[in-house]
Amino acid sequence: MPVTTPRENPIRVRILDCGMPLLVEEMAGVRTAAVSWLVPVGNASDPDGEAGDGWSSLLAELSQRGAGGRDSRAFSDALDRAGVQRAVTPAAIHTVVSATTIGSRIGEALPLLADLVVRPHLPADALDAVRRLAIQSLESLQDDPQHRVSLRLRERHLPRPFNRSGYGNRAAFERADIEALRADWMARARPVGSILAIAGAVDADELARTLDGLLKGWHGTGEDVRATGSPVGGWLHEADESNQTHIAVGLHAPSEREPESLLCRLATNILGGETSSRLFSEVREKRGLCYSVNAGYAGGRDRGMVALYAGSTPERAQETLDTMMTELGRFEHGVDEGEFRRAVIGMKSRLVMQGESSAARAAALGSDWYRLGRCRSLGELSAEVDAVSLPRLNDWIGGTMTGCWRDAMTVCTIGKTPLRTGGH
Repeated sequence: MPVTTPRENPIRVRILDCGMPLLVEEMAGVRTAAVSWLVPVGNASDPDGEAGDGWSSLLAELSQRGAGGRDSRAFSDALDRAGVQRAVTPAAIHTVVSATTIGSRIGEALPLLADLVVRPHLPADALDAVRRLAIQSLESLQDDPQHRVSLRLRERHLPRPFNRSGYGNRAAFERADIEALRADWMARARPVGSILAIAGAVDADELARTLDGLLKGWHGTGEDVRATGSPVGGWLHEADESNQTHIAVGLHAPSEREPESLLCRLATNILGGETSSRLFSEVREKRGLCYSVNAGYAGGRDRGMVALYAGSTPERAQETLDTMMTELGRFEHGVDEGEFRRAVIGMKSRLVMQGESSAARAAALGSDWYRLGRCRSLGELSAEVDAVSLPRLNDWIGGTMTGCWRDAMTVCTIGKTPLRTGGH
């Protein structure tokens, strides 16, 4: 069933017979075809605690070990013969099946990918190996405090179940049995709630016909995950004998569906997203306080977050945090023309590079559909950036990135000594 899209939008949207949206961007001048298949088997919908927290990680790995009429080796060989570079990655809301091949081979790749999603073997004899990999990944966090502090920030700044790390629960891994895992995949991997995006040297109508045949008999609706509580927030210090102190700061931000999200993205890039940013210049270049400092905006469907990170020595960690807080306070007064222009040029350059990558476009289509309920073309994205003016950006910064905004921040640190709050 066709869905109307704006005339200038080159993206074709079809709702397949099974109820899943198919999003296609036919890209002239490329030879590749990329697939981004979002299946609603994410860590936010994993069973709680020891019942199954982290099962999406097990399922993502198991799903690649045989599907349809092929065992693990035959399935992998078939994908290789079709020239498919692939990955199955568990994330918060979805497990993402990514694949890239030559456009002329997409007809060979799609039946294999359909088998992976709809008819995976999830073999019992692979579970122990997959279980060990998941436990090793969980245990490796103890040796990676930089990554661990970002996970602690997520745990405290976001509401349940979106605050889960995805690394899971050791007891849940140890107690998992193959029949329960198979039932869990079949219950969650449903067409309504899944999103299939394809970009590159493809034909939208031909893809829709092929997929309607491949997915015949697949039905059902996946869970739409919603927040079940309020964030913890506040300050957290985790003692660690590391030679570095790791600092992560979380601040509230608009969701991707809000028009202010673009303003937040631009502001955050100026604050800490580039080597010319405020934080990089003041904290690292001028004062030499740390080896790494940055800020980034992450926009979801229902909420967003601005996250700051710095890694410093224990002796200079307090000054690093204090300087970051000072820069956050100064930022409320706005940015200048040069900073604004650099941020706009950087964003438009990234759009140009995205336009040359079928994989980037497929991923963007799927993300847009989940977060916005529609897909934006590169032309539309570019026009949105062009519509932002310096006065508009500074009005938003001055009205939003205020003392009240900073007072609601979440701060997590990992290192030898807790840091002072500085009155926040």
